[in-house]
Formats: sequence, C-alpha cells, structure tokens
Amino acid sequence: MRGLRLLVIATLFIGGTPALMAAPANVAVDMRESAGPLEQQATAVAQLPKRKSAEFAAYPWELRRIGGKAAVVVQVTIDRNGRVVEMRRVQGPLLQAAIGSPVDAATQKAAADAVMRSVTQALNDWRFDTTGTGSITFQLSFGFVGGQASYALADPKEVLPKQLEPSVWASATGAMPTGPALKVPKKTKYVKPEYPKTALAARVQGDVILEVVIDTDGRVADARVIKSIPQLDQAAIEATLQAKYEPAQINGVPVRVTSTVTHHFSFKTKAE
Repeated sequence: MRGLRLLVIATLFIGGTPALMAAPANVAVDMRESAGPLEQQATAVAQLPKRKSAEFAAYPWELRRIGGKAAVVVQVTIDRNGRVVEMRRVQGPLLQAAIGSPVDAATQKAAADAVMRSVTQALNDWRFDTTGTGSITFQLSFGFVGGQASYALADPKEVLPKQLEPSVWASATGAMPTGPALKVPKKTKYVKPEYPKTALAARVQGDVILEVVIDTDGRVADARVIKSIPQLDQAAIEATLQAKYEPAQINGVPVRVTSTVTHHFSFKTKAE
C-alpha cells in the first residue's frame, strides 16, 4: 500500500457565517463522520504545522493480536492556539491481518474500532504551534505497521483501496525462526498474565499461543496470537510484551528471532 504523504489543498473557505466558538480546552473532541462548522470556516493549508507535545497514537492490542496493519485518513482542524478543535474520518480504517492470525468479523471490527479510538485519543492530546491568524485544516494519514504507529500529511487525491489480501506478519520481517539450528533464547524475565475477572466469572480457560519477535537486545518487540481465546488474548499479549530474553546469537552476533510462547489459563492455577 502506497503511503499517503503530501497534501495539495490551498483553498480558502469564504462565507458570511460569523466565527464559531471552539469547545472548551478540557472537553474531548469526538471523531466526526461529516464536516463540522469549524472545519468549514477554517483555511485549508498545504504545510503541516509543527507538533509541540503529546504522545503518538498507541498501537492497540486488538490490532497487534492479528499481526495487523492499518491505515486511516483524518481531516484535522486546529484553532489559532494550536489545539485540535474538530476531527473527521475521511477514509478507513483499512485493515490487513497477517497470514496465520485468527481473524473473523468480530475481531476485524474490534481492531478497526481500536484504531479509531487510538487516533482520536492521540489527536485530543496533541498541540501544534500557534497559527497566528485563525483556524486551519489539513488531512493526516495514520499508519499502524509492525507494532509501530506513524503519521504524515495526506494527499486528498489519493484513495485507500477497499480491501487488502493477507500478508506475512510485518514485525517478523528479517527475523530468523528458532528451531534445531537456532535455539529459543533463555528467558530472563517472566511476567505472569493477570487472569481477567470476566473470564474467571465465565469459567473460560485454556491455552493462548503467541508468536513473538525477540529483538537483538532481548526485548519482545512484538507479539501476535496464533491460537486465540478471545477473553484471554489481551492478558497474554500484555504480559508477553514485558518479558525479556538473553539475545539470540549467531557466531557471537545478536540476531532478531521469532519464537512461540504459550500461556496456560486454568481455574486452579489462574495464569501460568
């Protein structure tokens, strides 16, 4: 999928409507499905203002669970103080699950909804440089690939495809599989999953199997589900991402590897 990079709008909205007041600074802005009054009054710009503060969009566990990629395009309107006052979904989210991941309609919807929540929360926290004049509006493309999130100024002329075919897990690209020739690295830190109370109440138990990418520093770079128990997947993923290993080596050189991790959940032992 070709990335969306450059915004080529330089039009000015001109109208007789008086300026509208933005929401108070402590009120969260919701993602819209249609252009709002503040966007309609703002000036469309061809240059992304500098972002001053806030964390970037989180890579949601619902997307990580399927080893997924996602893309979404959002129209962002900021006021003269650099605060996001309106946001509108333009395209997406477009999802692509990795081959071998458990995917059904409910899982896809959960991942799509999580992507939109992540983008919405991030934009509510962002602050940009002051515009000096009035409100401005621009399109941003958000990409979620291999456990990482990114953003760029978007070209409104570009259109996301309606659907993508499954592909290999992006996080595992360039990593070597463990096996007879390359042993699984020794685990130096184990974090026990917290058994979800709802799963205990529903008497849900069994094994969740994850595929993990262990980086050259022994850190778990990413994890996805290859055997799912939906009520337990999040607990398994969150615990696994906190684990650490001795780096795998070939001829004394640390290498990136893939391996599997099994978490056994049972009523008697809770999580092991």
